[in-house]
Amino acid sequence: MGIDAETERQIAAKIAEEVVGRPPTVGVIGVSGTGKSSTINAMFKVGLEVSHVVACTKEFLNVDLAAPSSDPRLAGQQTVLRIVDAPGLGEDVRRDPEYLSMYEEALPAADVILWTMTARNRAVALDQQYLRHLAPFHDRMVFGINQIDLVEPRDWSEAANCPSRTQRQNIDIIVQDRAERIESIIGRKPVVVPYSATHLYGLQELFTAMVEAAPPRRSWIFSAIKKFDPFDFIPAQLRDRVAQDVGETGRRRMRWSR
Repeated sequence: MGIDAETERQIAAKIAEEVVGRPPTVGVIGVSGTGKSSTINAMFKVGLEVSHVVACTKEFLNVDLAAPSSDPRLAGQQTVLRIVDAPGLGEDVRRDPEYLSMYEEALPAADVILWTMTARNRAVALDQQYLRHLAPFHDRMVFGINQIDLVEPRDWSEAANCPSRTQRQNIDIIVQDRAERIESIIGRKPVVVPYSATHLYGLQELFTAMVEAAPPRRSWIFSAIKKFDPFDFIPAQLRDRVAQDVGETGRRRMRWSR
C-alpha cells in the first residue's frame, strides 16, 4: 500500500535533514600522546597541528570532510564525514575533570568512537579508569593501537612497509593483551586494530572497523563512506523528493552560516 503525499513529504524532509544536518560522525579520543591528531591526519590528510612534545588539542575540533555525491540529482551537493578530534586525557590532573565533562557533552553526537592507544605503552590503567567513566559510550567504541612500527625488535620492513615476522608475532601478543584488559572494563570483546599512522599501515582495516561499528539506525548514512550512496537505502518513490529537500536544506544552512 502506498503512502499519501503529505506523509511522503514529511518523510523526505526528515531524511534530507538527517543527511545534511547530521553527517556520519566519528570521535577520536584517548589518553594524551597516543597520536589522535596524527591518526586523523594520516587517514584523512587534513593537516591538523601535531606536536611530539606537548599536547596540541585543547578542545573538541570538528573536521568536516566532503566528497561529491554519486547521485546526479545532487549536483553541487556533498556527502560529509565529520571527524571530532578530542583533547587527550591524562595530560594534567587539573584538566581531567574539564576534559571528561567535554567528552560527556560532545560524544553523544558521535556515531562511532575510536579510542587510540600505543603499542609500546603497556600501562593501560589510565585507559581503564577513563573507560569506566565513559561507560555510556562503550557500545560504539573501536580501539586502535598506534605506533606498531616501534614494537621490538624494531626491524620494520621499509621496503615492504610492513612489520617483520617477529614484530608481527609481538604485535599479535600486544593486541590480545590489550583486548583482554579492555574487555574486563567494557564487558564485551572489543574490536582492536593495530596500525601505524607514521607508515600509513593498517589504516584501511582501522577505517573499515570504524564504519562497521556504526549503530544500525545510522548505518545507512555511512553508506557513502563504503563507496555507496545514502540514496541507495531510500525507497525509490522518495528519492526525487529527498534530493530536492537536501538541496533546499543545504542552501538554508549555507545562508545561516554566513
